[in-house]
Amino acid sequence: MINGQVNLYDAIRRQIDFKQGNKEYKLRTDRTLPTLIARARGWHLDEKHFTVNGEPISGSLFDFGLYFFHNAKELVARGFGPYFYLPKMESHLEARLWNDVFNLAQDYIGMPRGTIRGTVLIETISAAFEMDEIIYELREHSSGLNCGRWDYIFSFIKKFRKHPNFVLPDRSDVTMTVPFMDAYVRLLIKTCHRRGVHAMAANDKAMESVRADKLREVRAGHDGTWVAHPALAAIASEVFNKHMPTPNQLFIRREDTHVTANDLLNTNVPGKITEEGIRKNLNIGLSQLWQWTYHGVTTAEGKKVDKAYALRLLKEQADSLAEKGPKGNKYQLAARYFAGQVTGEDYADFLTSLLYNEISSAGQVSKL
Repeated sequence: MINGQVNLYDAIRRQIDFKQGNKEYKLRTDRTLPTLIARARGWHLDEKHFTVNGEPISGSLFDFGLYFFHNAKELVARGFGPYFYLPKMESHLEARLWNDVFNLAQDYIGMPRGTIRGTVLIETISAAFEMDEIIYELREHSSGLNCGRWDYIFSFIKKFRKHPNFVLPDRSDVTMTVPFMDAYVRLLIKTCHRRGVHAMAANDKAMESVRADKLREVRAGHDGTWVAHPALAAIASEVFNKHMPTPNQLFIRREDTHVTANDLLNTNVPGKITEEGIRKNLNIGLSQLWQWTYHGVTTAEGKKVDKAYALRLLKEQADSLAEKGPKGNKYQLAARYFAGQVTGEDYADFLTSLLYNEISSAGQVSKL
């Protein structure tokens, strides 16, 4: 995390470079560079290496505080500002907390309130019901809201994991066009534009379908978009420049959109649960398996997903990955932790929290 902060510090001052063998990498000075937006960790994460009164500091405050204190004035002097992405928010009360943090930080260094701008990632089902309230709480600092996919689906599964009416099919079948995802996107765009802030979309589709996705997003009224790889940026820019010649689409108010609570919870999703889908979920560590095991669903191949079946597939996938992986890999260790998340019994809200002590050591602890 500290190395990341150092890189951000250097990048802002255009003094970041890297040498590897005979190759040298540095920022170009003959073109406009992208606007830097820092993403702090979510409120659920701690930073145990830095303690306050004997307790680990919030990872959110650690990330925000270091970046803001060292870079805010430099960013403003260069014509930008301290811009942040705020992830994993679940309530307008968390937005209020961020707003308090922003005001305190700006007052502390003598910066006018409202200089900070924050974009909230609406990636939890509870936040989807509080979009207006979140914008209101951050009204002096809001850049807008952002749509996602995987984290939103994860939150949906997590919140309703014990309810049989909310069992979803293979994740490849849960696209942005299924009822509850489409309602979420339409409501976010309408809410943002009614409040005069930007609506953005995050997407990680494969190359062959990215153009169609970007076309759907811009026609829906999004003001910007994300891509998962630099190679996709040109496609996204081409589509948005063609269909959004203006800086944004705030003038598209989507008054025709009427989204109800039932629309946000409509899981009428066509698709099926397959063993291949289970193996893919095991490879990337998704809690959807917990839901399938808990409810004892039957796959398209006719197999009941129970504890024994889930653990057998987990072992097979871990053995295969470990055999192919480099010497000293931790696939078996990961499988040991993940086992409790696929049996429909124990459940961790976030794997990052579950694994934190395993992947980090306290070492030299700083104290305030």
